[in-house]
Amino acid sequence: MLIEESKPKRRNKIQNPYNMKHIYEDYLKSIGGVDSPYYVDIDEFKRMCTDYYKAMLHKLIYESITIKLPFRLGTLTIVKHKPKSFNQKTLTIDWAETKKYGKWIRYINDHTGGFKHRFFWSKQTCMVVNRELYNLVFTRTNKRLLAKVIKSGNVDYIEI
Repeated sequence: MLIEESKPKRRNKIQNPYNMKHIYEDYLKSIGGVDSPYYVDIDEFKRMCTDYYKAMLHKLIYESITIKLPFRLGTLTIVKHKPKSFNQKTLTIDWAETKKYGKWIRYINDHTGGFKHRFFWSKQTCMVVNRELYNLVFTRTNKRLLAKVIKSGNVDYIEI
């Protein structure tokens, strides 16, 4: 008799992600279903959400504004800070230069005067249970866009 061993299921880091499909289902419930005058199909709903997120990120990155999230979920902004000291813990590794020279080379951020920038979700006014367990991670595309804008030197951000 042949016994097949199955691979153990690998669990996701996030067990129950709340994605666009779930948001759309909740939207349909809130408007009263497909008979509502506010009904849109899922493709149009995704396009509208994508356009909204792009507009919000444009204001956040290019105009350096603080965005107050709805339903008391806190605020989003881009902040900069200067490390107290420049050592191995405060400087990140420049992997391209490291591979080129065969030893660890770190970013000094000369183009920003030594400041480090990042997206910051302030949960100070957030009214959610266990809010410290929630995390907001921006996509690599958005992080690269922020780096490009910072290197251009056209926008200044809030210093903490």
